Amino acid sequence: MTDFSAQADLLKNLEQNLSIYKESIREIADEILEAKVSKYPVFLASRDEVAIGRMIIDKEELALEWSIYASTLEEFVRRNIVKEDKLNDFRKAWKDPELYFCIFAILDGTAGFIYVPYD
Repeated sequence: MTDFSAQADLLKNLEQNLSIYKESIREIADEILEAKVSKYPVFLASRDEVAIGRMIIDKEELALEWSIYASTLEEFVRRNIVKEDKLNDFRKAWKDPELYFCIFAILDGTAGFIYVPYD
């Protein structure tokens, strides 16, 4: 299997897991927005434990592949994952949190932002 096909398989698996998690993610995103913690809730999806955000879905409890962590853009900036000079670009690319949730997917050494529609 090539690296590309392995990553494609991981993304497909993540997509399947996210379809199960969507309702829980939406509830947490709504809480972050309503409490005015941030206008930019970000969720991390990782197959390994990470030291950012707060775990909201433990893959072990559900016998799935991905754990989900809740965070915010502000934490990503504090931790220098999103550089201050790229903050405006990030905000311009931001999708409506009523329609999409933002996932920072960590795929075997690579990572990136993905916007997933709730519907």
